[in-house]
Amino acid sequence: MHDGGLRAFRGDAGYLGRSIAALKLYLTLVVSQDAASPAGEPAPIVLSYERIAALSGLSDPLICAGKKALLDQGLVTACGERPGGMIAYRLTGLHPSIASAAILHAPQVGGRITALHGLTCRKAPNLAALKTYLLLSACGRDAEGAVSLDIDAASDLTNTSHVKIIAALAALQELELARSLGNPSRLAEQRRLRLLPLR
Repeated sequence: MHDGGLRAFRGDAGYLGRSIAALKLYLTLVVSQDAASPAGEPAPIVLSYERIAALSGLSDPLICAGKKALLDQGLVTACGERPGGMIAYRLTGLHPSIASAAILHAPQVGGRITALHGLTCRKAPNLAALKTYLLLSACGRDAEGAVSLDIDAASDLTNTSHVKIIAALAALQELELARSLGNPSRLAEQRRLRLLPLR
């Protein structure tokens, strides 16, 4: 995330839905990795399209498009199909233990990640929100559980304008994925937030 890999997920015509689907799928896999990993080397994440759809709100075509985007970016590998339409995935772009520790998440009530269901694949602001959430998760939390985000750096790392980053932070608060700590008045400055569990 800190090397600008999020720039690859583009919001222009022909890429928006696939990019949002890829990031929603990535978060779904991270959450599922934690549940599926015994101590030691993480096991493959074995999920069916049906289970991914229930967790993320993605349709089968969007799961397929998102999976292809993640494969193309080297963020996951698919280890092949298993009986019952199950596919085994492995996170590769970010070490699974780091990803699971960095992204706060809570048990999914009713087998769904409500925040992901609230982010459709048709709206560009949702892509900015997902990129910003992943970047915040990668920033690391201080002793008080807070994350500091430099708007200039975030804009550069995600290829997203300052205005869209600030709008994304507001959207994350509405989705109850972040809480602002303080009320800065200028666009280009540090923001301090507390990340809330993905649920």
